Amino acid sequence: MKRTFKLQSIGILLFTIIFMMSCDSSDESTNTPQEVSIEEAKLSNFPLLGIQSISVDITDPVITENKEVTYGEIKITVPSTVTSLEDIRAAITSEELNLSKFSISPGIDVALSFENEKVHVFTISTATGNKEALLHYNVSIVKELPPVPETLKLTGFTFEKSKNPSLPNDVTISKRADVNISYEKIYLLVPVGTDFTNLVPTVAYEGSNLYYSQDTSIAPVDMNVAFPEGDTSFDFEYPKEFLLAIKDKNNEEVKLIGVIVDVVNPVKIETVSVTTPDATEGAFRYFPNVTKWINQGNHKINFQKTTTYEDVDPEGGITFKAITVERNLPSGGLIPGESANVNVQVSASYYPEGTYKTTAVFYTKIFQDNGSDDLFESAKVTVTSKIVK
Repeated sequence: MKRTFKLQSIGILLFTIIFMMSCDSSDESTNTPQEVSIEEAKLSNFPLLGIQSISVDITDPVITENKEVTYGEIKITVPSTVTSLEDIRAAITSEELNLSKFSISPGIDVALSFENEKVHVFTISTATGNKEALLHYNVSIVKELPPVPETLKLTGFTFEKSKNPSLPNDVTISKRADVNISYEKIYLLVPVGTDFTNLVPTVAYEGSNLYYSQDTSIAPVDMNVAFPEGDTSFDFEYPKEFLLAIKDKNNEEVKLIGVIVDVVNPVKIETVSVTTPDATEGAFRYFPNVTKWINQGNHKINFQKTTTYEDVDPEGGITFKAITVERNLPSGGLIPGESANVNVQVSASYYPEGTYKTTAVFYTKIFQDNGSDDLFESAKVTVTSKIVK
């Protein structure tokens, strides 16, 4: 009896152990891990090792019912100063992806080439277990285009007749002259008698900002008075100056334009045809102030080049002209409205008696302004002299 009890007790004990194990096994099979939400695997950024990106444009993968339907896309722009797109490495950290749950491949240990717009697929998988691939991104990298400096250029400066009724027609730029790479002068020629104090310009230009000044003590970079958009009259009369400053959008680059308004024929001869007193043969004769030359223009002027003569000296090796004409020039140039003498020398020592006639041609430019060379019409004076015994 005693043995039988023991066997029965042992049998009951074994049954109890097997039942409990069966229950544990059943509980384990029904308690499966919770399904991963692949929304959590989306990337928030895509940093590169050693390169600061300008922009990272991320298009997330399309997900339907927790399954990837379409790959995502990442377009990265890096500075134009990046010399090469070879050996590029992704540097994804826990800030961009929860690395306790997910991993990304290729990882930081893999260097890739993105030259010639090459695209690489990056795969995000579960970090543990069977490491199932969840999401994919097509990644490409391009360099930012180098900055193109703005074109700063004056394309037009006109006195339109419709805005300046005293003018016979539109007046446009007659000449442009570069003083240096960032400073240009333009010249406009109006008729004699124009009121320089009341002219309305129309300006066309390339650039972001247009400023003006009539104060030459202001540096171009400091010019900040905007050129008015409406029709505005300005005073261009000497000694005033007129400057335009074309600037880029940041007001860092400057193109300076000096505007010169004058007349096409600034020199007027008081008497265009004169006759000197007779010159006695065998001596030089000097006749001062046979006429005057007058500055009827709008700027201080001086000689542009040596006086020429329209007639031809007699042949025969004579080194002097029969008649030589010269202008007096005040120190510092002839200012508007002023006049100076025109003088004549007759070379009676070299020429026999007779009547001689020549036309002197005067050339003029604005004082200390080489840009005005060959800009103005010449002025002429005809001189007749008689050499007697």
